[in-house]
Amino acid sequence: MYRKAAISIDDQIEQLKSRGLIVPDEAKAKQVLENISYYRLAGYWWSMQSDKVSHSFKSNSTFDNILAIYNFDRELRLLLFDVIEKIEIGFRTKLIYHLSHEVSPWWFENGNLFKNLVEHTETLLLIDRELRQTKEVFIKEHYKKYHTDSRRPPAWKTLEVVSFGALSKLYGNLKPTVKSKDLIAADLGTVNHTYSQVGYRV
Repeated sequence: MYRKAAISIDDQIEQLKSRGLIVPDEAKAKQVLENISYYRLAGYWWSMQSDKVSHSFKSNSTFDNILAIYNFDRELRLLLFDVIEKIEIGFRTKLIYHLSHEVSPWWFENGNLFKNLVEHTETLLLIDRELRQTKEVFIKEHYKKYHTDSRRPPAWKTLEVVSFGALSKLYGNLKPTVKSKDLIAADLGTVNHTYSQVGYRV
C-alpha cells in the first residue's frame, strides 16, 4: 500500500539535496517547483541519477542542469508542433481543394473512390462522431440552415473540423486512380506510390 504523504516544496528541495543534487539558488528552485511539478521534472533528472533505487545523483549534478534540459525539451517541442501544424494545415487544405474540384464537395462520402469500403465506413463513423462533438459555429449553422439535406456538410466545412487521423485514413484509402493523390503528393514534395517487395507498383 502506498503510504507516502505530500511534502512541501521546501522539503522537496531538501530531499533533492540529500540525494546529492547541487542546488545553487534555492529561491530560484522553489520558484521553479511552484510552477513545474516535482514529478514532471523527475523525468529530466532520471539520467542524472547514479542509483535508481536510492535516487542518488551523479557527482556535479545541478538543479540548473535539470532546468536547462527541461527548457531545451520544451523549446524543441514548440518548434516541432509549429512545423507539424503547418504540415497538417497544408495537407488539409490541399486534400479539400483538389478532391472537391476533381470529384465533388462530398467526395469523402463517395465509396467508389476508396479501396477498402469497410475502412471507409469506419472513417465516416469517426467523422460523424467528430461532427457531433465539434463546437464550431459554422457546422452548427450549416445543419440548422440545411436541415433537409441528408448529406454531411461539404468537404471545406466537414474536413476542417475532423482530426488529422481521419484525414490520413481518407487519403491513404483513396484508390490510386484518383488524380488528386498525385497532385497532393507533388505539392507536398513526396510520392504517393505503393510498391511491392520486388519494386513493382501495386
